[in-house]
Amino acid sequence: MMTKTIGTILTGAAAALLVAATSGCGALHSEDYPTDGPSRTATSNPQEVTAEQFGHSWALDVDRGTVGCERNADGDPVLTFTSPDGTRYALNRVEGNRDLPDVSEIANGSIGPLRSFAFSVCDV
Repeated sequence: MMTKTIGTILTGAAAALLVAATSGCGALHSEDYPTDGPSRTATSNPQEVTAEQFGHSWALDVDRGTVGCERNADGDPVLTFTSPDGTRYALNRVEGNRDLPDVSEIANGSIGPLRSFAFSVCDV
C-alpha cells in the first residue's frame, strides 16, 4: 500500500512540474532566443562584416572588421578576422594562421556564427 501511495505522489509531482514548465509562467518562447545572423551572404573575399549585420550573434568587442579565407598547401581554409586597428586574428587553427592571436582575445561569447560566415567567404 505504501508503494502505491509513493508512486501516486511521484506521478502527481511529475505532472505538476510538467504543467508548470509548459504554462505561461516560465515557459520558453522562441523570441527569447534570437537566431539572427548575417543579413547578407558573402560576395567577396575578404568580406567586410559589422555587428549590425550579425545582430544578436555578434560576440566581438569591436563593431566591425574583415573576414578573409585563403587555402593552405593542404587545401584547408585559413580563416581570419581583421579588426579595425589592423590586427589579424585566427578564426580557426590550421597551418597558415597558427602564429596569429586567436579571435577569442577580442570575443565575449561564441564566434560560431562569424566562423560559419567565414567558411562561406571561402566559396566566393
